[in-house]
Amino acid sequence: MRCAIYVPNFGASLGDPSVLVSLAVEAESAGWDGFFLWDHVVRPDETVLADPWVTLGAVAARTSSIRLGPMVTSLGRRRPWKVAHEASTLQRLSGGRLVVGIGAGVPDDYVPFGERVSRAEAFSEGVELLRALLSGEVVHHRGELFRAEGVRFAPVEVPLWIGGNWPRSIPFRAAEHGAGVVPATFVDGELVVLSPGDAARMKADFVASGGPADCDVAIWGGSLPEEVKEYEAAGVTWMFTDGGARDLEGLRAFVAAGPPSGA
Repeated sequence: MRCAIYVPNFGASLGDPSVLVSLAVEAESAGWDGFFLWDHVVRPDETVLADPWVTLGAVAARTSSIRLGPMVTSLGRRRPWKVAHEASTLQRLSGGRLVVGIGAGVPDDYVPFGERVSRAEAFSEGVELLRALLSGEVVHHRGELFRAEGVRFAPVEVPLWIGGNWPRSIPFRAAEHGAGVVPATFVDGELVVLSPGDAARMKADFVASGGPADCDVAIWGGSLPEEVKEYEAAGVTWMFTDGGARDLEGLRAFVAAGPPSGA
């Protein structure tokens, strides 16, 4: 089981990229396995947001072993070719430590800018195009939403984790293109951590939809569950958390304490 710090990169403190970079450096020193950021353009009632890709470039330059990446990026908003270009750059800069979470995104990333793209369709088609662009092959793609004519990028291995709200079916449409899955489950609008049984069922659904049998499975929430062994038995490989910290000082203390000893 690996444990990662998962930070919402917006607000007066966490919207400061220099603060985020320092947190990543501290997380690596404390023995955390990963450092991941949210990827949004706007957030309700927030005006200060740090771009995750720019920030993670600085994180990659200041660290040497910790895994890093955006969780999750909307392919319809960023466009598959831009994600491929940025992911290729960041993977080379980090020495192979990048993991990219991809998903359909949320309305707030589209509606304020007048975009009318079908998020689900952009995600489903975008994953296929993204994988093709990262393969190093010449890409000829004519889809309903995207087009690439004779484009070729240098081949780069980038693990793609499919994000979405489980048990909705959208994330599993792209299972064959993903190396892992990072689900979110909401009850009455509140995020809940998947139980070991639900995690096992979710992984089985992902594999049945075409995902690899040895896929990574990441669960996330404010506090890590104590039943680590049960989650490992269910196929969970990563736990993401911010420790439920309410302020920067609390988050720094949580990061400095390191991952739980049972994980």
